[in-house]
Amino acid sequence: MLRKRENWRKLYRENLPIKILAFVLATASIYSIQRITNQTDEFEVPIQMVVEPGMAVLQQDARYAYITCRGSLEDLRRLDQSQLRLIVRPRTDGRTGPEQVPIGLRNVHGVPRSISVTKVRPNLVHLTLDREIEKQISVARPEVLGQPALGRAEIEFSPKIVTVRGPQQLLQDLKVMQTAPVDVEGAAVSFSRELPVVTEDETGIREVTPSTISARVNIVTERISREWNNLPVLILRAPDSNLSFEPAPPVVSVSLLGSPQTINGFEAHDIRVFIDCTTITDTGEYQVTATVNVDRGTDIRSAITPPVVTVTAKKMIPIAPATRDIPDIGEKTDPTNIQQNTREKKTE
Repeated sequence: MLRKRENWRKLYRENLPIKILAFVLATASIYSIQRITNQTDEFEVPIQMVVEPGMAVLQQDARYAYITCRGSLEDLRRLDQSQLRLIVRPRTDGRTGPEQVPIGLRNVHGVPRSISVTKVRPNLVHLTLDREIEKQISVARPEVLGQPALGRAEIEFSPKIVTVRGPQQLLQDLKVMQTAPVDVEGAAVSFSRELPVVTEDETGIREVTPSTISARVNIVTERISREWNNLPVLILRAPDSNLSFEPAPPVVSVSLLGSPQTINGFEAHDIRVFIDCTTITDTGEYQVTATVNVDRGTDIRSAITPPVVTVTAKKMIPIAPATRDIPDIGEKTDPTNIQQNTREKKTE
C-alpha cells in the first residue's frame, strides 16, 4: 500500500511543469471552443398568421417578433434571415372579435438544425378577427414625382378596377386603392411602367388581383409648325433601268410639326423629298406619292404639297462614243499625204 502511494506521488511530481502547462492549454482550448460554438444572436422575424378559410385578420398588434438563436459563429453568419418565419395558427372556430394568441419556439420556421432557438419575444400577440369578403375597388391615378425635361407628364393606366380580399369591416368602407408613384424626373420621351398596388400589412388586405397595373407615361411637349418651299424632288430608280424620269412639279413644299427645339434646328438641306420609281419598267405617265425623310427624332409629323407627283418615264437615248479617222495600217501611206489629208479635213 505504501509502495502504491509512493508511486502515485512520484508520477504526480514527475514532469510537473509540463503537466501544469498542458492543463492550462486544455482549459483555454475548451473555453475557446465554447465561445465559438455557443454564440448567440437576435433576429427580427415576421409573424405570419394562418387563419381558417373565410376568416381574416382585422387588427394585429405585433407584426414582427425577435428570436434569439444559439450556434457557432460560422453557422450564425451563414443563416439566411429572409427564410425565417413565425407561423401562427389561431384557433377561431369561426368566431370573430379580439383574441390572444401565444407564440413560442415551436412557431419558428426556417432555422437550420445546427442552430437552436432559445427565446422568442413577445410571447403573446393580440388579434381582432373578422369575416373575409371579396370586393371590387377602383384604382387611383398614380402619383407623379419630379418634372420631365420638356413639357408635362400625362398618365394612362389600366386596369382601373381590382378585386380585393380582406376583412369585412375594412373593405366595406374602402373606396379606392393606391399604387406606387412613378418618377418622371428628367424624362424626355414617353415610357411605360408596371406599378404595384399598395397593400401594407397594417391594412389587413389579404389579396389583390391583379397585383400590378400597367401605366403609360406620355411626355407632352409644345408643338410648332414650319414650312420649307421649293425643295427639289429626288428620284429613286433601279440601277439597271433604261428609263429617265421627269417629275412634275420638280419642287414641292414641306411642313414639319414637332417640338420647338427640334423644328428650329432644321435647315433646308436636312429635308429630303423623294419619289420611288424603282418599280416603273415602261414609258408613260405615273402618279407617285412623295415621301419626306428627316433624320431627327420620331415624334415629327410631316406634310408635302402637293402629296402626289406626276412622273413621265422616257427611254434614255444612248450617247454614241466619239470617233476619230485613223488611216488603215495595212495601206502604205506617205506621211506627207497624212498631213495633207488632215489639213484638208480641217479646212472642210
